Amino acid sequence: MDDIQQRWLCALSAPMAALNTGAGYADPAFCDDRYIDLRDSWGIDDRRQLFEMLEGMTDDGHARHLSAAYMAWQRCLPSEWQALLADLSPRQRVLHEFASRTFGSCGPGGILSWDYGRMGFLLRCAVRNQWIDLVESNWLHSRLAIRAQFHYGSWMAYFNGFVVGRTFWCCLSASDDELAGALDRQGNSAHNLRISRGLAQNIPHFLADLPWHMDIDPPPRPISLKEFDWS
Repeated sequence: MDDIQQRWLCALSAPMAALNTGAGYADPAFCDDRYIDLRDSWGIDDRRQLFEMLEGMTDDGHARHLSAAYMAWQRCLPSEWQALLADLSPRQRVLHEFASRTFGSCGPGGILSWDYGRMGFLLRCAVRNQWIDLVESNWLHSRLAIRAQFHYGSWMAYFNGFVVGRTFWCCLSASDDELAGALDRQGNSAHNLRISRGLAQNIPHFLADLPWHMDIDPPPRPISLKEFDWS
């Protein structure tokens, strides 16, 4: 895998680099030479726990909570959409309306990139912590790349999906009555603003030679990943 493809894979977790001061957008190990403690924030302290998180969150993460809403918005006629909203619970109605407002920025991929981007971040941290090596990381990253390129049509749609996903995640604990207002207020969230500003400053240069529809030539599946049955 050449340097350009390596940087493309790192770009999947660029929003996490924007969020974390000192992180490198193109560093396969995310940041400088120091151990990254993921125990308190992620409950991950070794290779086995990393794989468990990767397997569980990539295809069954937070995006599943909004997948039906994004799909319905694509398929419904205006009259059908209003009828659908009328039959939903108050909470689901708010979430479906949220999906309808954000579809234009992230497209049919919805908030899948919130899950993919964070899993890319964990893989880069795992390289730094020596739980996996770079060849293993590149192969696992390539599985994320296949998913991302299938569901999104551009880097901007992918990054927008990440921010929308973070907005949803921040409001998971809001009550039914508070949810709509909580989602609206996330536009002024300090962390969301940091991500948006960091990407705006760094991505024009970082993505200059990284087209979204780049062919990724992953290494063969490492024998060392035999323990991890994932594709």
